[in-house]
Amino acid sequence: MGLDFTTVQRMFIASLVAGLGVWYLQGTLMDGMLTLIGLCALTTLVWGLSEREIAFTHLNLKGSGPWNMLAVVASVVIFAQLSVAIWAFPTVGAYVLSVSFIGSFWATGLMMQPSGA
Repeated sequence: MGLDFTTVQRMFIASLVAGLGVWYLQGTLMDGMLTLIGLCALTTLVWGLSEREIAFTHLNLKGSGPWNMLAVVASVVIFAQLSVAIWAFPTVGAYVLSVSFIGSFWATGLMMQPSGA
């Protein structure tokens, strides 16, 4: 049994408050948004891991085997390292961008596949 949904909502609200606080204290919107994105990603990761069976089933990570998961991880690492090398992104930001960018492509591809394939 995973986290209660009200707990997850409170975690997202706390992320919003922390992001607004960083924006107010630092004086830059970008710092606040990066804080918000990072905390929401962390909340999502914790929530997904607490509901691991459901999350892996809906993401179709169980039926495809370890090669599919290895391909996802390799894609994330390669895109992040290219972002660091070409555009001089900070490493943590590059990995957050890579997980969201590559993850959205993999999730879209899995949702478009017929369920029998």
